[in-house]
Amino acid sequence: MRVAIFIDGKNFYAGWKDRAGGKRIDFGEMASWVVERAAGKILWGVHYYTGVETGAASNSEGQAKLTGFLDMLEMQPGYFVERFPRKSCSFLCSECGGENRYTQEKGVDTTMVSDMLRFAAVGAFDTLVLLSGDADYAPAIEGVREIGKQAYVATWGGAGLSSRVRRAAFDHIDLLDGLKQFGRPEEGAAHVGSNRPNGICECPSTMRGYEQAAASVREDEPAVVSDDERSRFLEEVRRAEEKFQGGYVGANYFVTRWTSDIIEEAPDSRRRTLDALVEDGKVRLYETSDGKKAIRLATPVDTPSSRSSSSEGRNNGGGT
Repeated sequence: MRVAIFIDGKNFYAGWKDRAGGKRIDFGEMASWVVERAAGKILWGVHYYTGVETGAASNSEGQAKLTGFLDMLEMQPGYFVERFPRKSCSFLCSECGGENRYTQEKGVDTTMVSDMLRFAAVGAFDTLVLLSGDADYAPAIEGVREIGKQAYVATWGGAGLSSRVRRAAFDHIDLLDGLKQFGRPEEGAAHVGSNRPNGICECPSTMRGYEQAAASVREDEPAVVSDDERSRFLEEVRRAEEKFQGGYVGANYFVTRWTSDIIEEAPDSRRRTLDALVEDGKVRLYETSDGKKAIRLATPVDTPSSRSSSSEGRNNGGGT
């Protein structure tokens, strides 16, 4: 059984940082472990997709570390790296006037989906393992299965695992279970750029907080959010406001940690819906008095002056 592994670098790194306890990764051992867990015998290949900085930002220290990491990865047997342009952008918050920086990556999702289906269609592999729980990949998983191939999804302890992807996959592989085999203890997070051959990049490919929420929306990715998704999201914001009555609903908390049975678990999906509702004027994004980002339902009488006076003081609730 030939196993193909496809990795969304951004999602992989985010889950590793949140759940893996700072352990370095031996990528050769990780690939062998994943093949075994997928009941395979042969590694057909590991395709790693990520964005790289362009322009002046390409000379930064962080980009140098990322480049070193990717160069190292390509030297691992069976690993192939696909690089995509990533550019830094910024926007001014309509509520507080603060500058927010984020990055945009073009082509990662669409190329991954295309490659998974293309290789499956020509019979290049028997089993696919996707190292990302992003809901955007669910159609690809479903398509691979329809071609007659088996498809797994692997994440770090379920971090960012979309319920739709999990339902489409044959099974879920928890990478945390393999840390004893392919994890290497390290004092803090390992950085590429050192002489360690198997470090994992502490690069800016994944960002935290709603200030960088637009990083999850790539340039070629239309932010199509259905009316039903909007309605269910608004219902959850309303429920959160009731829970944190007298406080605020932290934007990052709601996107990454709020528990719900009616909206997608994946942070990228939640961010896209939140972006759409903010643009529609149905949800307000504002900065609290302690400098944190928060959200709340808009009201018919919402004005810039009333928002600043009535909302920014609500600073003892849902966290960030």
